[in-house]
Amino acid sequence: MNHPQQPREYDAVLGGNSPSPEGAAVLGGIEGVKLRLQNPDAKVRIAALEQAVNYGEQGLDLVIVCLNDESWNVEYAAYSLLKSRTEPTIKQILTEFDAPLKKYSTDYTSLRDCLALGKWKEADEETARVMLTVAKRDKEAWLDAEHIQNFSCKDIHIIDQLWVKYSNGHFGFSVQKRIYKMLGGTTKYNYKIWCKFGDYVGWRKGEKWLCYSDIEFDIRSSEGNLPLVGAVIGERIPPGWGEFGVPLWGLSPLLLRLVSCNI
Repeated sequence: MNHPQQPREYDAVLGGNSPSPEGAAVLGGIEGVKLRLQNPDAKVRIAALEQAVNYGEQGLDLVIVCLNDESWNVEYAAYSLLKSRTEPTIKQILTEFDAPLKKYSTDYTSLRDCLALGKWKEADEETARVMLTVAKRDKEAWLDAEHIQNFSCKDIHIIDQLWVKYSNGHFGFSVQKRIYKMLGGTTKYNYKIWCKFGDYVGWRKGEKWLCYSDIEFDIRSSEGNLPLVGAVIGERIPPGWGEFGVPLWGLSPLLLRLVSCNI
């Protein structure tokens, strides 16, 4: 027999550890939502956010507060819920929320969205696009050593920060730099170290460099697998050659720039 006070999956339960209504009180409504938003489990907080929008302005205020949640998953869940709203005040809040990603040489909100949604291939392509835009090399579609050495530190910082944040430290330029140094790499080109690096991050298998289409765009892939520097570094090879397209000299200028930019 179902008890009318039986707590649902994300209801707040008061009164001890007993799961039964006899030993606990179920707190529902907006107060229950508030309590669940204090839960240490991000999944519980996200579920509470989805319920909060049913409680009018008071509920929306709770969602707005979560734009500053310590978990980026909760933060982006709040952002996504508010993005569909039409109220001018909420639109203004979201404009301010996005502003830090628009103060650089280009707009990074699309990259943020791809990363937050786990669209890793799209994020990699967007990374290539924004890097070319920042360097004013859209038409050429590639960067040489000179352009890498002069690449904006602020922009390379934000690209790296977004990748690191939304992959929970699994991807990013700084992650790749750490791995390269760990393997004995320096800013001086070394073919053996470069091959070891390719093996480690999953760009090389069976002593062969992979085609772009064979790269694993998944959070479960090797640490440092993304972003692919080969997408924009060095003149791109003709389609169908089957090579990876990362010039062997390409990492050195990037590493030098990461060092000079304190990344």
